[in-house]
Amino acid sequence: MAETPDAKLKEILRACALEYKGSGAPVVRWYAEGEAARTMIDVARRHGVTVQAEHEEALLLALKSVKVNTEIPQDIYLAVARIYAYLLAQEGKAGK
Repeated sequence: MAETPDAKLKEILRACALEYKGSGAPVVRWYAEGEAARTMIDVARRHGVTVQAEHEEALLLALKSVKVNTEIPQDIYLAVARIYAYLLAQEGKAGK
């Protein structure tokens, strides 16, 4: 049985680094797929950066279309805000 294009898309490891400085929208700093994404995740973890390991396929595909060093579009603010909220909650738990 042949794989569907959607199944192949889900097999690809993706990673995106966002930066938020407290005002304006988050900015895409890096996007990678495959081995580059794996390396990006490993480097981030070595430097103490919290990595959201959940699979947010639709969000990652939307972020793929955003140019590096560009603010994210308004239509994905909520999805990104949910991830930031999750990460902040995890940092709060770790600090206790």
